[in-house]
Parts: sequence; C-alpha cells; structure tokens
Amino acid sequence: MGIVKCKTQQKGVVLITALIMIIAVTGIAVSLMSNSTIDLKVATAAQESDIAVNLLKGDSERSINQEIDKKELSRFLFMKGQFIAAGGEINISESSLHSVVKLYDMNKGPMLLGCPPRIAVTIGVKCNTLRVQTQLQYGKGNKHNIVLQSGIAQQLGLVGKSL
Repeated sequence: MGIVKCKTQQKGVVLITALIMIIAVTGIAVSLMSNSTIDLKVATAAQESDIAVNLLKGDSERSINQEIDKKELSRFLFMKGQFIAAGGEINISESSLHSVVKLYDMNKGPMLLGCPPRIAVTIGVKCNTLRVQTQLQYGKGNKHNIVLQSGIAQQLGLVGKSL
C-alpha cells in the first residue's frame, strides 16, 4: 500500500474566517475587562467613602464623649469670651483621631439662650449653644473632604448672666 497524496489547494477562506473570529473575541474580552476595571474602581471608591464616613462619625462621638468626661473642665462650658480669646474656634481633636474636630460658639447675642424645649425642665436654666465640626480628608492624595456638623445645647446653671 502506498501513501495517498491529495493535492488540494487551500484558498485562505478558513484562515481569514479564523482571524476575524479571533479579532471579534479579543474585542469582546477587552471591553469586558475594561468594564470590570471601571466597576472595581467604583466599588473601591464607594468602600473608601463608607470607611471615611464611619471614621468621621466615630471621631466626632469620641471627641464629644471625651469632653463630657472632663466634667467641670469641659470646653462645652466655655463662655463667649473664651471662644473669642481662642479665635472663635477651639480644636478639641485628640492625637489618636483621624480627623480634625473643632468647637464653635453659636450664641451670637449678649445673653445666654434658653434651652430647647426637650432640655428645659427648670425655669431659669440657660444653655450654651455650640457646634462641633468634624472634618476628614480621605482618598488617594487626600483629594476628598467630608465634614460632619453636630449641634450641642449644654445646660448652664447661670441665670441672668451675660457672656
């Protein structure tokens, strides 16, 4: 038995069809990979934002609780003159915090304000109205900034005294 040789010439149609299919599949793969990269970046940014919000809230609560624990030395009891002497704001950040926490006096008038109805249980008790601002920069190169504002009405036992 001899070897049978077939002499057929290939015209290149199969080769060209295969190349077109490879290019199409490669295009689909590239578009899927770029979409998944964008999805990954968006998911990472959302996670960074959530982490920053949680750090910010925690730092704010920690600073407020640390001031409350100081009892009579708490800066929540500062009067208007003490805020003016400090430049209008007092930094109450602790070194272990990730963000900057500042305290502002919101009582712009000459007399102490009455307490909000939820707090004012005794006639003559006045409140020191304050704002706690917590600010955190996050992200690559600290490009993003997030700020939390908290209001505080600190009861004072002073009747008829000016600030």
